[in-house]
Amino acid sequence: MKTNKWIILLLLVFFQCTSGIIIDNEYDLSISPGNCFPETSDKYVYPIVPGMIEWQTANSDELLKFCQLPDDILKSISTPGLIDALIQAPLFTGFYLLSSNASALKWHGHYELFNSAKELFLRKDAGSALVAYYKFVCFNCIDQPFGAYGDYERIAGLECLFTKQQILDSMEHIKKKEAVAALLANYKKCPDNVNSIFPMAHIMFADKYDPIVKYSSDHAEEFQYILDGYFYSLDKQVDLIVSFAKKFVK
Repeated sequence: MKTNKWIILLLLVFFQCTSGIIIDNEYDLSISPGNCFPETSDKYVYPIVPGMIEWQTANSDELLKFCQLPDDILKSISTPGLIDALIQAPLFTGFYLLSSNASALKWHGHYELFNSAKELFLRKDAGSALVAYYKFVCFNCIDQPFGAYGDYERIAGLECLFTKQQILDSMEHIKKKEAVAALLANYKKCPDNVNSIFPMAHIMFADKYDPIVKYSSDHAEEFQYILDGYFYSLDKQVDLIVSFAKKFVK
């Protein structure tokens, strides 16, 4: 009997979330038990963060400057390091507009605040690095619905990167399948997290997967809402996208 690949990936992610081993030799990613996000070999640590006197006395423009990477780091940091720097930026989370049901359009506008995101969208390996990084995010460390401060939003913002056209354009077919498999695996662990659903639709549509292309043609208005990050009918459309995704990754 042929085992579904996305179930294998789910088990692999669970093992890696608890093992603390190096999990991706190509991108040199590692994970430690209890952490939500993998460690990168060149992790950027922001020198000024909330709680420091410099942060407390800064104006809004200065706060945003604290969240930018220096030019030399921006061009030399690895692509996984760039992804990690983006989602760990002090102002990446904490905005009421970026709640658990924030639309793709809101996240797209939010990315524009960070030079790390702008640089990421220029990288040719952005898609494959994002897949590698995302596959080993550990949802089991989050106490639903909101978990540790900011982690739920970081994951939502990370997943929404899969809806950016520049990311999709940098992904080969096999990477698109890997991405959907990872999103499915994490959705299975956290079925209340519908943020995983919208990227699946974007990825399959970008890959011109026949069932979802036909659905987009037959239900143009509904599908556009899904691409924007909304549902007409939550249960019905979530089940539909998940059914498409399971077949897509086989």
